[in-house]
Amino acid sequence: MTILGTAATSTVAPAVQANSVAQQARALAKKYHFKGQIMLTKDYAGKAQTIYVGDANHKKRLKNNQHTIYPTASLQKAITGAMIQQLIAKGKLKMTTKLSNYYPQVAYSSRITVRQLLDHTSGIQMAETTPSTVLSEQQAYRYTLKQLTSTGATTYHYTNANYTLLAGIITKITHKSYQHNLQTRVIKPLKLTHTTDKYTAKQPLTAAVSYRSGTNYHARAYQRRLFSSLVGAGNLYTNAHDYYKIMCGMRNGKLLTRNQYRQLRHHYQVRYAGGMYHYAAGTKSNHGADNGYDSYMYATEGNRRAIVYFANQRATIDADQFAAKLYALVR
Repeated sequence: MTILGTAATSTVAPAVQANSVAQQARALAKKYHFKGQIMLTKDYAGKAQTIYVGDANHKKRLKNNQHTIYPTASLQKAITGAMIQQLIAKGKLKMTTKLSNYYPQVAYSSRITVRQLLDHTSGIQMAETTPSTVLSEQQAYRYTLKQLTSTGATTYHYTNANYTLLAGIITKITHKSYQHNLQTRVIKPLKLTHTTDKYTAKQPLTAAVSYRSGTNYHARAYQRRLFSSLVGAGNLYTNAHDYYKIMCGMRNGKLLTRNQYRQLRHHYQVRYAGGMYHYAAGTKSNHGADNGYDSYMYATEGNRRAIVYFANQRATIDADQFAAKLYALVR
């Protein structure tokens, strides 16, 4: 990904600047036929601008708004990583703990560490396959174990299976479900109001329908079976504001301390670590795409400048390019 250089300095007055950011973001959304929500901030959330574009449900004439929620897709991996780091901070786990302590049936598990799972260097590979039925959480773990391949390699290879196994480790240590851990470790401490499972969502929350990329609304078939298999790696719904709160919580002591966050992020090495990529410019990103939905976070490591978007109709240009254009507005 080729996003971002160093942050530019602006002399525009804050009020005018903020208004301009929202206007320019809306113009970009219109130009590239993006539908969803975009949050942008140059100075933390207190001065964040959010725009809502297009329909959440075209058939029902429901617009995307502050109560619309979207699948996190791979943006969820950072949340799972944070919960693993919480367990490490409590002495329940180490970065060097072997996968064989929890899943000895995985080939080479006695060589695979928690750190490698977090960084996608475990040698585990798994195609994104769709199960024949909707899975329970425990069934999702068994499905992943059956579908994955463990190669013994330690080179970077991105796969959802690493984070579903991490979710399973969380449940084995705590003797509670991933969803229970999510509620008690993340949602309640941060007082999140728009982070939930679609099927337990209550009004006024509305889950956005996915539409094919383009200028018209052509709904895609919703693959609940696929979502059910992605525990810890993409089976959660949220919105831009809640996700930004999670990012901040991972550094401000509400979820993790700054030192704990640094450990999760592999001490800011230029690589993927703990659910996000880190770049030499001191920035981070993660990107999710599934079932026609698209999600993106790009920010400074300290979260001062950030863009978070969730789309139920993807922009008609590459996601990295679209995110780069948005981030240029807050640099």
